[in-house]
Amino acid sequence: MANRQTCTRRNLLVMGLLGATMLLIVGCAVVETSSESWRLANPAGEVTPSGDIAEPLFQVRQITIVADGEKKRMAVWGVSVAEALAEVGLHLGDLDRVEPSLDSPLEAQTVIVVTRVTTTEAVEYKRLAFREVRRANTNVNRGVTRVLQAGREGRQAIHYQVTLENGVEVSRTQVRTEVLQPQVDRVVEYGTVGTLSRGGDVLRYSKVIYVTATAYTSGYESTGKRPGHPQYGITFSGLPVQVGHIAVDRSVIPLLSSVYIEGLCEVSRGLSGQYLATDIGSAIRGNRIDIFFESLPEALRFGRRRMRVFLLTR
Repeated sequence: MANRQTCTRRNLLVMGLLGATMLLIVGCAVVETSSESWRLANPAGEVTPSGDIAEPLFQVRQITIVADGEKKRMAVWGVSVAEALAEVGLHLGDLDRVEPSLDSPLEAQTVIVVTRVTTTEAVEYKRLAFREVRRANTNVNRGVTRVLQAGREGRQAIHYQVTLENGVEVSRTQVRTEVLQPQVDRVVEYGTVGTLSRGGDVLRYSKVIYVTATAYTSGYESTGKRPGHPQYGITFSGLPVQVGHIAVDRSVIPLLSSVYIEGLCEVSRGLSGQYLATDIGSAIRGNRIDIFFESLPEALRFGRRRMRVFLLTR
């Protein structure tokens, strides 16, 4: 009887040991499985605090990228703006601008704007105006000018660096200038002689004018007036007409100005070629004068001549 009880206790003990061993094996398996699962979520192998649940390592984010004239929505795995752009294969130039910045973290519905920035060179051409240089000549009469050298415009190139954002110019900076053709000054010589000697007299003058000279009388054929007309023989200035008077364009020779007409001494020796501008005429315009003669035959003999007139000073 005692032997039978001893055998039963031994069997129970063996069964208990077997059960404990099985529990130990199962427990180790559970612990091993749990640890491996966490490490998959945490590749660095960090220990998960008791009671905490590890967050997933990979998270898909929906973002929008605006670049190169397009707006695209896409899902990415990256956690920063730089990673997202690299993931979608969007390459940046050295001057391109990104908003938000490349190191900014991605958030849900982040909008990334890429501005393409490029530079180019532009050239503008500018005309260079020439100057007029005046030189006095003491051997030339006052009022006479002569062009010694014709002026010529120059040409200049202005180089700019142009900055473009998405193909649109936003700034322009001058880099350098280049003279392609220098300008040439116009050189003008002018006379300074203000006196002339005629018949022993020294005359001072302020201007020399080249004119076309014609002749007229006080008769009807020149003035349209006959003797007896209240204005017959009266000049525009109100003075009675006489030899030594001329009709002028007042915008060229002021009325009542004294002039010396070169080459007319033989016509009016008493006045030594000096005349007084007293009259005007409807046909006398610009550099033209009309010289008074007492008779029609004298006027016809004079005809039309090219002459030089000195505007005398008082």
